[in-house]
Amino acid sequence: MQTGTSYPSSKLMCKPRIVSLLWVLVLSCVLGVPLPASAETYGVKDDKGAFVPKVTINIENKEILIKKTNPNEEFASISLAVNQKNRPLVNNLTLLNVQWTNRQNQAGKPLPFTGPRYNHEKKVFKDNMGKSVALKIIDKSTAKDLFTTKEISDLFAIQIDGKPLISSESFQERERTIRLGRGRDLSLEVDKTSIIVNAENLKTGEMFDVYNRTGRTQMIGLGYPKEGLNLFQVVRKIEQKNVPRDSFERFPLDADEGVFIAVIADPDPAKLASLDGKEITITVWEGNKAQQTIRIPIKVAPELHEPGREPIRGLEPPGQPERRPARATVQSEPGTEGEGEVTPPSSRRSTGEPKKPSASPSAFGGLWVWIFQFFNLVLLAALAGYAIFFLLPKIQVLEDRLAKNEMFLHGSREAIREELEEIKAEILGQCRKVPPPE
Repeated sequence: MQTGTSYPSSKLMCKPRIVSLLWVLVLSCVLGVPLPASAETYGVKDDKGAFVPKVTINIENKEILIKKTNPNEEFASISLAVNQKNRPLVNNLTLLNVQWTNRQNQAGKPLPFTGPRYNHEKKVFKDNMGKSVALKIIDKSTAKDLFTTKEISDLFAIQIDGKPLISSESFQERERTIRLGRGRDLSLEVDKTSIIVNAENLKTGEMFDVYNRTGRTQMIGLGYPKEGLNLFQVVRKIEQKNVPRDSFERFPLDADEGVFIAVIADPDPAKLASLDGKEITITVWEGNKAQQTIRIPIKVAPELHEPGREPIRGLEPPGQPERRPARATVQSEPGTEGEGEVTPPSSRRSTGEPKKPSASPSAFGGLWVWIFQFFNLVLLAALAGYAIFFLLPKIQVLEDRLAKNEMFLHGSREAIREELEEIKAEILGQCRKVPPPE
């Protein structure tokens, strides 16, 4: 006989399952709720070089919120210059809206980013920010997330009262004491430690960035191999202008600015072999003394300077003839014609039998061309005959029908016009009758 003692044990076994289910639900709810993005503080440098916070910038998937750190502060102007290298953003500027928020945290009406305050030539949005405490940029596109996983520098360059904004983190990083040669505390930041020339970048070349992270202007000198390179170009990032070649030994690099260097190797195997092991040097000059030298070695992949390798077509320097492999010549046996040419051995023995002329491939090609042209002429003649004997009579019948219809319409219009004239005359005659005397 079963007793009721089994029921409590089953309830005890169900409790851990219920608790586990509750924990799963709680975790799913927590993970399903998106966490708010963290805002970053941006500001400007004052006359003494100190950091002055101005706004906090919060970037989300569809919105960028620029909010004043001090709501009572008034900005004479705020400008947002579009990063023209971000092609998706440039192509979708018409899908952006701006929305201002006043001091009572009341949001205004969204306005087009490319409205009256936008300069289409310079691609800069500029307006004053006096009474407003926040500016929101809204992405109205449906298929593209223009702000996702982007930094503000990837989207806009922001200025307040004509001064560029810098983040508090980058300011603290750049204001650290420079200790040359220790970790990241270098006066120059170079994003590559070496250049490897291989089959993939032989056509496009390599690029690396040099950035002046100090707070002062530095004199930079560049050294590079004079042979083995088709291109060695230095371009300033902000101005997008080339540094003249005669200034490579000494040129100024302002604070918080940088250059990128483009290097394209010569595809000639001999020049590639001479380029292997060379290096590019970047020197920081303090007067006439080299304060720091950064060396970037150049390495060439083994398969590019193998002996006998032909250079890639289309990469020969201008002015050089195209290199072709030498044709091997084998001296013929004594008594054969054409010295230096190879005559294939004849399968026939000289029995005095005349040789049959062999048809050349070009003769067959010309014959097929003539056959194709004759077929085209026959096809054109058939189409012309079909048009003359079948289409022309049908066109003539249609023209006759159109002429008859036009005559019928013309007669109908005339009959209707005459009938209207008669009715008009009758009405006028009745109206003109003199009424009988009383």
